[in-house]
Amino acid sequence: MKKVDIAVIGAGPAGLQAAISLAEKGYAPVVFEEDPIIGQPIQCGEGISENGLNDFSIPISNSSICVRKLESCRLFFASELEVFGDITAYTLNRDAFDQYLADKALDLGTTILTSSKVEKVIRKEDNLLIRVKGKGNSEYECNLLIIAEGCKAKIAQSLNFSEPSPLIKAFEYKIKGEWTDKLEFYFDSQKYPLGYCWIFPKEDETNIGIVTYARERKKRLDKFLKEKKISAKILEKIGGSIPMHGPVKKLHDNNVMLVGDAAGMVNPIFYGGIRIGMTSGKIAGDIAANYLKDDGKTSLLEYEKKLSEYSFMDKVNLECHNFFYSRTNRFLQSLGKLLEGRFINLIEGWEKIEVLSHLLKYPVLYKRMIKLYKMYKGFKIVRDWGF
Repeated sequence: MKKVDIAVIGAGPAGLQAAISLAEKGYAPVVFEEDPIIGQPIQCGEGISENGLNDFSIPISNSSICVRKLESCRLFFASELEVFGDITAYTLNRDAFDQYLADKALDLGTTILTSSKVEKVIRKEDNLLIRVKGKGNSEYECNLLIIAEGCKAKIAQSLNFSEPSPLIKAFEYKIKGEWTDKLEFYFDSQKYPLGYCWIFPKEDETNIGIVTYARERKKRLDKFLKEKKISAKILEKIGGSIPMHGPVKKLHDNNVMLVGDAAGMVNPIFYGGIRIGMTSGKIAGDIAANYLKDDGKTSLLEYEKKLSEYSFMDKVNLECHNFFYSRTNRFLQSLGKLLEGRFINLIEGWEKIEVLSHLLKYPVLYKRMIKLYKMYKGFKIVRDWGF
């Protein structure tokens, strides 16, 4: 058995950022990753806001990580009318992104054990026993544990945390060629219930996917490609599950903290989670360092307090989700007509008055003005945190 101060389960962006934050403060965490290669298999649309890259000093100039800069996006609400979104973002090579974080953690003194699946964590009186199937030691004893195992959260559930449910599933093609010059999102309550289709351009290839609570995702995505007259060589198929309702209620317990998808750290409107997950990882790493420094006198309640300062924790995000994704196509089409040519998350000053005056043309909208305002607030948060 090997004794360590702190362990991290999962080497995705959230777990790696937690390790980086700890290592920067002089600690040497051990990270367990069940897959043999960091960043693979890819389970991501491969996009992040520029703010997310700046937060963690990711080198935008590194073309192996940041593939393409995109300013603004197009949104289609059950019609061909264009609505815009104010966002500056980059499409990524997600595996290279994760590997960059892993290399940074390693350089700072972190130990990363790949092909090492944590099968069980047992609470002891003052610490935790971790049983690992894979290379290296089979048992580790640690004083503090950060769980970043992903949305299935099996280890977290075994320690009396709740699963970040419900989960929604995504399916994506990576195809040859560039099929648009902007990020595009397509909402249709009948075709893609509780979700949407997306088109993310890269360099010489495009990611086209669907996220929906409905079944037959591949069939629905194939139909979308046919409707858009997109036909190209499929380079890769990607799929995965995503927490749908945002952060779980309990984020820590005794000497354990949850980060990333295991904690539901996903914006519930667009289901994006890289920046949110890494932010939770950084805060958890900082709090963990203080906890270890003062021998457990720092309360892990500080983790939740720090997180609560961020807009992605605001309940308005889930309220926006519940309202927006319960709307009919009639509502969506009216919304598209109202906002045609405008930025859905950048309506200020006189434009706000102009939009309000036009609302009278659409009874399905103005009867829900308060909900619409909350939706607007949610989409403003999406600009930074939901992608």
